[in-house]
Amino acid sequence: MSDIQHHYDMRFWRTPFGVRRAYMEARFGQLHYRIAQPPDPERIPLLCFHLSPNSGRVYAQLVAEMGKDRITIAADTPGFGESDPPDAAPSIADYAATMGELVDHLGIKQFDVIGYHTGSRTCVEIAQQRPDQVRRVVLISAPAYSDEELRIQYQTMGTPAAEETGADGSHLLRKFSWRWKDKAAPPIFVHREACEALRGGATAWWGHQAAFRYQHARELPKVEQPVMILCPRDDLWTPTQRARQYLKNGKFVELPDYAHGFLDVHTAHVATLLREFLDGLADDRPNRTVRSPVPPAPTKRPRVVHRDFWDGPYGQLHYRIVRPAAPSVTPLVMFHMSPRSGRIYEAILPIIGKDRIAVAPDTPGCGESEAPYAPIEIDDFAAAMAKFIDALGFKQIDVLGYHTGALTAVALALQRPELVRRIVQISCPVFTENELAEFRLRYQPKPILRDGSHLAKGWIAARELYGPNVPEQIFVRNFSESLRGGPAAWWSYRAAFRYDLRAHLPQVTQPILIINPNDDLVIQTPRGLALARNGRLHDIAKHGHGFLDIVPDEVCKVLQDFLDAADLPATGRK
Repeated sequence: MSDIQHHYDMRFWRTPFGVRRAYMEARFGQLHYRIAQPPDPERIPLLCFHLSPNSGRVYAQLVAEMGKDRITIAADTPGFGESDPPDAAPSIADYAATMGELVDHLGIKQFDVIGYHTGSRTCVEIAQQRPDQVRRVVLISAPAYSDEELRIQYQTMGTPAAEETGADGSHLLRKFSWRWKDKAAPPIFVHREACEALRGGATAWWGHQAAFRYQHARELPKVEQPVMILCPRDDLWTPTQRARQYLKNGKFVELPDYAHGFLDVHTAHVATLLREFLDGLADDRPNRTVRSPVPPAPTKRPRVVHRDFWDGPYGQLHYRIVRPAAPSVTPLVMFHMSPRSGRIYEAILPIIGKDRIAVAPDTPGCGESEAPYAPIEIDDFAAAMAKFIDALGFKQIDVLGYHTGALTAVALALQRPELVRRIVQISCPVFTENELAEFRLRYQPKPILRDGSHLAKGWIAARELYGPNVPEQIFVRNFSESLRGGPAAWWSYRAAFRYDLRAHLPQVTQPILIINPNDDLVIQTPRGLALARNGRLHDIAKHGHGFLDIVPDEVCKVLQDFLDAADLPATGRK
């Protein structure tokens, strides 16, 4: 195994066997969670709450292990992972109330909880909000801060400044924390956690702010249920030691040889500790904890774009969909560029979806879709998309593809000509042999560096492709999405550079609209017009990457004029 392959160990990225992912509607919108459900659960269900800014992914291995004998769930806290954010900064009470809605949705009457850093506060709060349902509590680090420690924590993590970005990517170096990594955890763990931290965006500091306002010194003594505090030697080792004095009914377990990543690399031992505590004898005190009020749910915003999963040939495939009440035209399926996700279409989905079903899947190995076990080709991506489209019940579709997605659109049209009615390509990557050699070299996987500078270099390179006029939040979102595929992210590049569009495009008989934004393929794209049997070219000279968010109405007008035209104009350039 090469150093790069070792650094990009897929075991730290895949959803483990036996774990599924799903959404539910909660008070702040869609709540994403991972769940393992054994055929005959023998034990009380276990809910897992993650640290900030992170996601339930940190529990994936533990969910699989504990899920062998009990229902085990790890949700993404609102505003993190794939869970929708609140409209305003939430409290720990809001987080706990959301998790209570999850157990109600799943029909769970009694449960145990485990929480990591910020999640430890959520545990303590839900134990008070639902004292008749929460049986036992496990806290991974439960910091009892001094006033000076709390001041420093607020200053460094609990303000908007914590999420400020730098043109040089220096903010990514701060998120790349090697210092507190478990000795047994490989580089991919630190890389993964840095990628997860980016998902919260500009409001990721809300999680820390909520945590710092909820003090274990005040709240932990109120909990009568049995509590076990696990204290790994991480950044909260010292303040967690002070939490011993606030334990009313429980035990304190030091883990001096463990640090961040221990749930992934010491899963079996952690599971043994949990089972001994959760399944053994303890001083259970049902309903002794005084019930705290549940904050009222806010008024929900109307939801247009819905996210879901489908069981595809490589595992669960994630997608976004808009379903108007009375669709009147052909559905549109949109394939994203590499190695991003269907999230890049969020601005145009509600507009183009006013009169048609519009769908944006994450292709296998990108976004939140599971990766194959080995690299696949463009034809394989197209075949997977065909099965997905069939599963949605569509008999005929229009298809839109961006960069790599433009190749998948062509491959799908050739595989299933009866299914694909019209094609839109955002950029048409027709390369010369010299260009192909250059692109193949440029988009090889890069090694993970101890200081995180590989992320900063990627940030700088990507920023140059967007230019100064693209709003920072759009670039930050797209950069974050480009990391979601982890070790498999470059596989879609590999597939793209192995697909000969010069040979395949002339075989397509469906009408094709080629949109040419001013991006890194602006030179190559017009070559597609000469190869297309029934094509037309539309230049968008003023915008490059990010144009879907900057001029969504203009883009949708171009799409509608082409897709909805009864008689298409003669081929040519617009």
